[in-house]
Amino acid sequence: MSNQIIIIGGGPAGIEAARAAAKNGADTTIISNSPLGGRAGWHSLMPSKVWLTAADALGLFREGKLLGLAGEDPTAWPDGVMQRIKSVKGVWSGQQMEALQALGVKIVTGTAVFQSPTAILVKKGEDDPGETMTADAFIVATGSVPIFPPTMKPNGKTVIAPRFASGLNALPKSMVVVGGGATGSEFAYLFNRMDVDMTWVVDQFGVLPGIDPDASRFLKETLAARGVKLVEGQMARRIDQTDGGIAVVLEDGARCEAEMAFLAIGRKPDTAGLNLEAAGLTLERGTAPVDEYGRSAQPHIYLAGDATGDPMIANRAMAQAWVAGQHAAGQTPPPFAPETVISAVYTEPQIAQVGRLTGDDVRIHTTDYGAGAKTHLLPAGAGFVKLAYEGENGRIVGAAAIGPHAGDVLAPIAVAIQVGMTAQELGRIYGAHPTLSELAFTAARQAWH
Repeated sequence: MSNQIIIIGGGPAGIEAARAAAKNGADTTIISNSPLGGRAGWHSLMPSKVWLTAADALGLFREGKLLGLAGEDPTAWPDGVMQRIKSVKGVWSGQQMEALQALGVKIVTGTAVFQSPTAILVKKGEDDPGETMTADAFIVATGSVPIFPPTMKPNGKTVIAPRFASGLNALPKSMVVVGGGATGSEFAYLFNRMDVDMTWVVDQFGVLPGIDPDASRFLKETLAARGVKLVEGQMARRIDQTDGGIAVVLEDGARCEAEMAFLAIGRKPDTAGLNLEAAGLTLERGTAPVDEYGRSAQPHIYLAGDATGDPMIANRAMAQAWVAGQHAAGQTPPPFAPETVISAVYTEPQIAQVGRLTGDDVRIHTTDYGAGAKTHLLPAGAGFVKLAYEGENGRIVGAAAIGPHAGDVLAPIAVAIQVGMTAQELGRIYGAHPTLSELAFTAARQAWH
């Protein structure tokens, strides 16, 4: 008899966990309180990436003269972006649904609440008394929700957040973006590309804390050169409504005024309504400790993705969920390897980082993007790749990059870390020429002569 596995959450992590469990013979059910794809697919990640793709294309059009092209400059068309968001969301959700149904995964729309370590109550509406469901294993993949201080909350009109990306039918003349993380960086870039007068408010932790400071500095200088006004070093305390829109008020009382504000302050695990305490788990800041397979203190209850805390990025969530789904189905997969997760920021230039850049005997070699022929074929190809390796044996331990398609550039590095390759071994590989992927191999050759 196969394992009965219930996955709570229908976002990227829940889908990946279900795929892994079903492929390994488990009787798998997803419980989701939103359409398949979750908040990421319908309200934040996918809509924002459609906007960012439009911004990237707009930038390429405007740099066309550098490629020998001439013609009328295009402008932002929010109605067209809205149509594309609707289309992309529907196609992607349908594709995921079809793939899961082909594997025999059952999908239930409802809200799950733990009643005990082995049972949940699933309600399909406020008036629904609910249905009790049991399983051999549970995987909690409920994602995360944004954090908004009491004095700064979205109203959907003059103050918005990422979830409003799929309803932004018109662009304001001016915007204040609050938040220096990945989402704040992406939307500061996005609105600037869309010809919105941009002010970017970043607290004392700076732009992209945790990312290589040289890459962060490169991004700040690039956006400043494009007209973004960076206000760095103070927290925003409140948002006042004004006749012209809003004013973001800083700690020292300074006011940043614009037609609209965009909030990207942070996120927290969306576990508050699950009643995990009834399952025997003790939560701290919305999450519980897990092992390398995602198992909690209750070995049959797994947590994956944003429910495990930072960093809250989709590919990390999916990697954790893939391991948890296999393990819950009775397999013994290789454990989750956080050192292979690439963190990417989808600005232009793009930023990416994988593994670690510090530690005993870690050496850094920096390769300019100009070392690759493909870079010279692009209208804007400035950037660099930092490769981190152990000085004694050359084993690759990490990398950072900023430049066009930096996330793709670091993919070979992630593989090298996974299999324990040295810079010398990676450098023996020559990617297709000319492509940006060559930069990873070039950096390895330069690092280890």
